[in-house]
This record gives sequence, structure tokens and C-alpha cells, in this order.
Amino acid sequence: MSTAPMRYALCIGLSVGLMFGATRTAAVTHGMDASRAPVPRSNAQSLDAWVDSVRRQHDIPALGAIVFRADTVLARGIAGLRRSNSTTPVQERDRFQLGSNSKAITATVLGTLVEEGKLGWTTTVADVFPRDSISPEFRGVTIDLLLSHHAGISSFDDTDHKDFKSIPRLSGTPTQRRAQFAAWVLRNKPAVPVGQALYSNGGYTIAGAIAERITGESWESLVRERVFKPLGLDGSFAWSDSPDLEEPWGHYETHGGVKPVDPRDPDERLPPIIWPAGSVELSLEDYAKFLQVNLRGLQGHDTPLLEAATVKHLHTSPVSPPDKYGLGWGLQDFDGAPASVHTGSAGAFYAVTIIQPTRDLGAAVFTNAGGERAARAASAAVKALIRQFAKVGER
Repeated sequence: MSTAPMRYALCIGLSVGLMFGATRTAAVTHGMDASRAPVPRSNAQSLDAWVDSVRRQHDIPALGAIVFRADTVLARGIAGLRRSNSTTPVQERDRFQLGSNSKAITATVLGTLVEEGKLGWTTTVADVFPRDSISPEFRGVTIDLLLSHHAGISSFDDTDHKDFKSIPRLSGTPTQRRAQFAAWVLRNKPAVPVGQALYSNGGYTIAGAIAERITGESWESLVRERVFKPLGLDGSFAWSDSPDLEEPWGHYETHGGVKPVDPRDPDERLPPIIWPAGSVELSLEDYAKFLQVNLRGLQGHDTPLLEAATVKHLHTSPVSPPDKYGLGWGLQDFDGAPASVHTGSAGAFYAVTIIQPTRDLGAAVFTNAGGERAARAASAAVKALIRQFAKVGER
């Protein structure tokens, strides 16, 4: 993979480098294996030094990590700078971009609509949008297929790629643009046969457009009211019109080190049509609250956001035979236990998480850099944390 700056590459894999992904992530880099480095056992303030050592070894401006059970935080740590060309340190409440980890939040919003009876998992695009304007191949695409990457929608993972360049001019509000995008995609032919797996940011745009059409509210408003507010999260959306310059800046990986990305630069903003696939920003603490909801639901407990049965549906492959895609989640075994996993990046940040309900354990790692070094550091760190705290829980 080139170390030249990459823009808007949202889809970099689901599996923490264990199974697949466009960015292959080995555990060892720059002579250091974070999966074997000593990890503090349980002191909630003791991860800072370990996090800083991982960050320095991989030459990343900032890195944060959090480990939790369904009802408590076990450990946390954050270290480094908000941007490489300043001396301002990162803080615990700083927000980082989730990239494609935002998909689980969009899927949660759709889950709330299912519970209210406004949608069903088998609701089709032809049930929501004008049937005659949809190509026959797409008419049977369901919410399940959209959210599990089986809808035949092209990836739309890089603005330099052919699928992005073929999008017609869109205008109006982000909601109007997403509706126009959905109409354009659905009147064309599938990129692959419907039912075949193809990881797609575009599918999440259409899912967001469905939620907007059903409710008459914007996707952003739905996320605020149905996810942020019930959990008390101080969330925001990346590349907004009024970026907070005090929050961490992203960084591209280059041959000479990392390059800070000015969030005010319009050329660096993710197109609004893709926001449902990857634009949420949260602090580590707030992201952990969302992940804990998923842990509790998978353990059979209803949550402030969704009933347990709905949470379990999000973490289950809806196709037969089952595959590695849930609804906003990747599904696999990790160290002998079932895991829901995801990574996310839009090129200048990196986020990764693993949750394991049978171990009542989860971890997440954030960086404010993209590229190979950030991917290796974050993936190795999250695996090391899960392994260490799984051992602690077994004692």
C-alpha cells in the first residue's frame, strides 16, 4: 500500500487484521510487538504509559485505549498530541473520528425504527421508494441486505475510484443529496448480484436515506435523538461546516512522517452522502458507552437503545449460510470466543473495537492518524488488551 495521502478511504476492513481487509495489519512493526508488551492489569489510570509506549513505537501523534465490561470500565489511557505541529496534549474527552465504525450506529438507528414498527428487517427498497424508478434487480433488497453488505451496491470507498466519479451532480441539503444518491444507485444495475457480499459504504447511504424518508428527519438528527441523547453522549459529525479546531486533527501517513489535516479545508471533508457510513465522532469514554449497550444486549439484557433481541439481530448474519457480516459488525472468533469486531478510517484517523459477550469484555483503540502504522498499532493494541484482561477475568 502506498504511503501517499489517501482521502475518503472508509472501508479498510472489519476484522482487526485477523481475517481480511484492504489494509493488512500485522502485529509486529518497528521492532515492537504490542500484543506481547506488558499491559497493566486493572488500574483505570494505568494505561497511559503503555498507550504512550505503543504510540511512540509506531510514530503516531496520539493514541487512546479503553477496556470495559458491560457495566464498568476496567482501564483507559490516552497519550500524545492533538496535532503533530502543536504541543497541545490530547485529553480524555477529546473526540476522534470513528470512520466505518459509525455503521453500527446507523444500524442501531434502523433498529429503533424496526422496534417502533416503522420498518421491518425484510422491508424492501421498493416498499419505501417509488417502485417503478427502481431497477428490477434491486427491488427485493431488504434492510437486512443493505446493512450486511449483501445488497449489490458498489463500495464507494474512495472519491478517486470509478464508482464515486460516476455519481451525478447532487444538490440541496445532505438529506436531499442522500435521497438523490439512493434514487440514482437503485435505478442502475447492481455492482455484484444481490445476495453476494460486497462491503459497501453506499449501502449505508441508502439505509440512511430510508430512515430519513420514513421519519422525515435527517440522519444526523436521528443519531442525536436515538443514540447520543439516550446515552448522554457528546457526539458530533466529522467534516462539519463548523469544525472544532480544539479537537484532535487527523493525520495522513507520508514517507516523511505524518501530515496534519486541517478540518477547515473543504477538500478534506467527506461528502455528506457518505456520512451514514462513517462520519461520527466520539470520545473513548462515550464510544465505550455505546459498545457496552451492545455487550449488554448480546448477554440478553434490554438496553436504553434497543431490546436484547434487536441487538442480537444486529450481531447475526442474516444470510444463509451465515457469513462474517452482521449489521454494522464483523463476526468472527477471537482467541476461542465469539467476537463482534470493526475497524474504521477515512484516511486520517483509525478506530478499532472488539467485543466478546461470553467473556463480558470489550476494548477500543483510537488514533488520530491513518495508514499502515496506525492500523498496525491500533490492531495490535486492541488484541493485546483483550488478551490481557481476558486472563484477568479468568483468575
